Amino acid sequence: MSTTKLKVIGGRIGIANAFARMPFRFGVVTMEAAASATLELEVFVDGKPVLGYASDLLAYKWFDKRPEKTPADNVADLLWVVEEALAVARNLPEGSLFTLWRQLDEEVDRRAVAAGFNRLGASFGVSMVERAIIDALGRATGQSFFGMVRGNAFGIDGGAVFPELAGMSPASILAEKPLERIGLRHTVGLVDPIEAGDIASADRLDDGLPETLADYIEQDDLSYLKIKISGDPGSDMARLERIAGLMDRTGRAFALTLDGNEQYSRLEEFAALMDAIRGNPALDRFYDAILFIEQPLERSVALSAPLDPRALKTIGKPLLIDEADGWTSAYHEAIALGYHGVSHKNCKGVIRSLLNAMIAETRNREAGPGVYFQSAEDLTCLPVVSLQADLAVVAALGITHVERNGHHYFHGLEHLPAREAEAALAAHPDLYRREGSSIVTAINGGALDIASLQVPGMGFACLPDLGQRTRAADWTFDSLNKSDAGHAGTGD
Repeated sequence: MSTTKLKVIGGRIGIANAFARMPFRFGVVTMEAAASATLELEVFVDGKPVLGYASDLLAYKWFDKRPEKTPADNVADLLWVVEEALAVARNLPEGSLFTLWRQLDEEVDRRAVAAGFNRLGASFGVSMVERAIIDALGRATGQSFFGMVRGNAFGIDGGAVFPELAGMSPASILAEKPLERIGLRHTVGLVDPIEAGDIASADRLDDGLPETLADYIEQDDLSYLKIKISGDPGSDMARLERIAGLMDRTGRAFALTLDGNEQYSRLEEFAALMDAIRGNPALDRFYDAILFIEQPLERSVALSAPLDPRALKTIGKPLLIDEADGWTSAYHEAIALGYHGVSHKNCKGVIRSLLNAMIAETRNREAGPGVYFQSAEDLTCLPVVSLQADLAVVAALGITHVERNGHHYFHGLEHLPAREAEAALAAHPDLYRREGSSIVTAINGGALDIASLQVPGMGFACLPDLGQRTRAADWTFDSLNKSDAGHAGTGD
C-alpha cells in the first residue's frame, strides 16, 4: 500500500457558460444552458506542491428536484457544497487519499444535511475535491488513473467501510489493462427528435452535426441506446413504438437501457408500463434488447423497503440505482432490497465507484458473473476535464459502454477557450476531430477511442486555464440567459 502523504492547501473555482445547440429534457426540466465549474486544487504530495483539476456541469434539477427550489437555487447550492468541501479539505491533516476521502465524505455529508441540502448533493462537493486530489497525485507520481488503482496509490482499505471487503485489493476488480475503446450509448431525451419530420424546417440547426435519432444511428453507427421514460404511460408507449419502429427499419442490432428518472412512487406503476411493453407485439424486439432499467422510483422511496417480487417478475429486467446512490453505503443497502446494479458517475464519487465495483465482485462470486453490476451513466460530461476524467474511470472499471451525450446537446468544444480546444485535439487526437471550423468529439463505429487517456492524472494531458473563466464569486445565474450566448470563456 502506498505511503504517499497528501495535504490540501487550497483551491479556486472558475466557471464557463455552456450553451446547448438544442434543448434537452431529463426528468422535470428542459435545459438550454448550464454552467461548467472547474476546480483547481493545490495539494502537497509528499511535501511538494502540485495542482490538480476537476470539472463538471452544475446541473440543476438532478441533484435536488424539490419543486420549491429554482434552477438558480440548485446551482447556488452546488457551488456552496464545493466550497464547503474545499473548506473541510483544507483543515484535514496530511494523510493518504483514502483517509482524506473518508473524513471529507463524512463531514461534508453532515454539513449538507444540516443545511437542508441532500446527500446526493453532498457527494458532488466531495467528488470535485476528491477528483482534483487524485489528479494531483497522478501528476506528482507520473501515474495514470488505472496505474494508481492497480498499485493502490489511494490506500483503499475496503474492509474499513464494508467488512466483506476485508483483504480485497482494488486491483482485483481490474482487467489486465484499461479499455482503449468504449461503446457510446446514445440517450434519447424526452423532447429529442426521432426522425426528420419532428423538426420544423425553420428549427433545423444545419450546423454540420446530426440532429435526430435517425441521424445519429446512421452517421455514428450506434449499437447502444438509452431511452428516457416520462411517467405518462400513454405518451411513453407511443414514443417507444416510434423508436422501436425506427430501430427495426434500420436492420441493426441494438442493446437498450431505460431510464425512469424517478418518475414513479410505486414500483407496481412502473411494472404496469413494462407489462404493456411486453404485451405489445410491435415492442417484442425492443423489450428483448433491454439490458437493465435505471431508477424508476423516486429517491425518497427507492430504498425505503424491499422491492415487490411480483413487480420485479413483471418487469423482468434488473434494476439499478442512480439518484438514490447518494451516500457511500447506498448500493450495499440497495442489494439487500432487490436491486442488482448501480451507476458509476464521477459526480457521485470515484472512491465510491471503486468500492461499489468491489462489492459487485464479491457478490458475484456466489451469484454468478454479471448478476451484480455497474453501469456508466452521465448525460452531459463535457470536454475536456469532465469528459476525460469520467472516461478514464470507466476504462479502468472495464465498463464496455457508456451513456454520453454532451456531443449531441452541445456543439463540440465551443464552450472552451480556443487554445484549450486546440490543445485537446493535439493531445488526444483519438477522442477529438476537426469538423469544419469546430473541434468535436470523434465517434468511430459507435464508439469512443480513448487510448490517449492513459496519462498522468485523471485522463487529460492538457490543462484548463482558470484565468479564462469567471471567478465563482463574480458569476451570476442570469448570465445563462440564451440572449447572451456566445463564447463561454472569458478570453480568446
